[in-house]
Amino acid sequence: MLTLINIVAYTTNSYILLYLLKYSNMFYKDSIIPWIGKTGKMLGATINKIFKENAISLTREQFIVLKLLMINNGKPQQDLAFITESDKTSLSRLIKNMEDKKYIERNTSREDKRIKTVHITSLGKEVLNSTTPLVEKTILKLQEGISESEIQQTISTIQKIQQNIFKEHSIKL
Repeated sequence: MLTLINIVAYTTNSYILLYLLKYSNMFYKDSIIPWIGKTGKMLGATINKIFKENAISLTREQFIVLKLLMINNGKPQQDLAFITESDKTSLSRLIKNMEDKKYIERNTSREDKRIKTVHITSLGKEVLNSTTPLVEKTILKLQEGISESEIQQTISTIQKIQQNIFKEHSIKL
């Protein structure tokens, strides 16, 4: 179930480009792509709103970073920049804020001193574990009225789009 939401969440920044293209002479009226981007943007705003309403000192981007580090701790900072669609400055600010909150720590790679790896702390794990049920509840609420077969079809369609993007541009998250 999180798969559909994760796919949409990673497309939020592409919404801006697609929005601009939509109003050019190119035709997007019957394209699924702007809908994916707009939905991702709406989801990001919803997650941030839910965190704020529940007095959780976390943003959607920080939640994604914690989730990624829980799966694969010690990711290079550059990989996180790509996944979160952040430039170096924005990612540095994001990482610094998370370090200040003691959710993560950065270490210099032993193999290459130029590479900084990012690690989730025990506090970061606690925050992720306590916020995940809230995010899952939100996802379930957002998917109300959508059948399991519709969800699976949507996931399948989005995966095909991702495969086409990878095939054409070698971009994969």
